[in-house]
Amino acid sequence: MSRPDVTCFLIHHAGGSSAGFADFAQFFPPSWRLCAVELPGRGLSAGDPPCRSAAAAVQALAPAFLDEKIRPYAVFGHSMGGLVAYELARELERSGTPPVWLGVSGIPAPRLVSDCFTERRDLWSPERLVAFMRRLGGTPEELLESPDVVEYMVEVLRGDLAIVDTYAYADGPPLGIPLSVYAGEQDPLTTHDMLEGWRAQTTARVDFHSWPGGHFYLYERTGSIARRMAMDIDTALTGDRDPAGRKA
Repeated sequence: MSRPDVTCFLIHHAGGSSAGFADFAQFFPPSWRLCAVELPGRGLSAGDPPCRSAAAAVQALAPAFLDEKIRPYAVFGHSMGGLVAYELARELERSGTPPVWLGVSGIPAPRLVSDCFTERRDLWSPERLVAFMRRLGGTPEELLESPDVVEYMVEVLRGDLAIVDTYAYADGPPLGIPLSVYAGEQDPLTTHDMLEGWRAQTTARVDFHSWPGGHFYLYERTGSIARRMAMDIDTALTGDRDPAGRKA
């Protein structure tokens, strides 16, 4: 059976941008449309005020999903982007236009976020934020040696961390769409128990996938992860609603 063309939206991590997903498209079916989402305050919208809460991010992004031409569509987010993707999926399901699939990566289950990130990292000093970037990896050292670049990155990161560190989970019904949870096996920001909590966030199928690596594992294994995403989306399109899910 032929599958419909899919629009896949990808939402970046805190301090990141759409450029992080530049290499993903080559691993998806050629007829699919990939759209790397960029929150305000960076790139072409560098002069715009950043979103400093998950609600503000959803408000900024949700209108783009009302266009019938993008359907069916899937949403994936890494780290902060996973949290935004989840809240976006909740809003879109409430409006009657849910994605066919949600993928989240490198972020604890939403009920646990405020317990896991108890410190307001968006209020840290520039020096401490730079040390945080170094600890997580994923940022070339030569960029961290440039004062002008560091100043820009710190301000972008600060705004994005506010989205995570001010997040307060609001009770509500679980989603009704398939969910995939991705992780790096050595990610210092997540644990098995933090990720298992995602099972409660949907009544549909939940899949768990992990790869060797730290918080930015997905940029080291782009092909493997993008192909896994395409397979999970394809499974969602078949209508497999098995809530038990599986691990790979």
